[in-house]
Amino acid sequence: MVSIEELIESSAIPRMEVMILLEHLLKKSRTWMIAHDSYLISSSVLNHYMRLVKRRLDGEPIAYLTGQKEFMGYNFFVNKDVLVPRPETELLVEHSLNIIKKYKKIPRIIDLGVGCGAIAISIYLYRQDSYVVGCDISNNALLVAEKNMKALKASINLLQSNWFDSISKQEKFDVIVANPPYIAKYDDHLKKGGLIFEPEHALTDGSIDGLGSIRIIVRDSINHMREGSSLWIEHGWNQAQQVRYIMNNYGFRDIVSLCDLSSIERVTGGFI
Repeated sequence: MVSIEELIESSAIPRMEVMILLEHLLKKSRTWMIAHDSYLISSSVLNHYMRLVKRRLDGEPIAYLTGQKEFMGYNFFVNKDVLVPRPETELLVEHSLNIIKKYKKIPRIIDLGVGCGAIAISIYLYRQDSYVVGCDISNNALLVAEKNMKALKASINLLQSNWFDSISKQEKFDVIVANPPYIAKYDDHLKKGGLIFEPEHALTDGSIDGLGSIRIIVRDSINHMREGSSLWIEHGWNQAQQVRYIMNNYGFRDIVSLCDLSSIERVTGGFI
């Protein structure tokens, strides 16, 4: 047997990742492990740990190894049917919350491509009088979102739909949010690193410039908006100008792009 300290010192993966895996396997907090770094790890746990390390060294996202990812202060269950929530997507949620903060009546929100439910559920949990719809083309993704909804005691409406295809034109929303596939079809990143483990349809829609789904969302959102409604879309690091152009062509006003913590424009939106 080896101790926690010995495992950390000898590991082939970063210390932080060792701690995440041990938290998962030992069901102990990081604080506890730091205080008990001489704790001896059983052979069965060690064997499981080594299998997870091998998968991590192969590039598999650590969230798939533990089955969870923290987002907006909440832990979300994830598997290979959904994208792993990214820190930059919190920008989309935080801005949406700032928008709906101004609504005294019940705000109506739809999350297009709900995935594991991170965006829709987080919005609901921070504004629990909201009416929130989350749609996804993938039934397996909706099952993950439903599991998270129940675990976090959220109340959102989940619907299988390819963007707005199954949404009645009578349905109007105050805020529309989307984190659609936006990686270009031939982008080499699709064949590298952790992306090869994530669902391809959630990364790319097969369009040459990666903007195919964004064009559809911008075009069709108008039918589900009323005066004062807004649409906010996450996109690639180099797509903000093109997304602003698309939104302008469809008559959106007050179009802005928001920067992440690295000062990169990652979310663009506007009003009708």
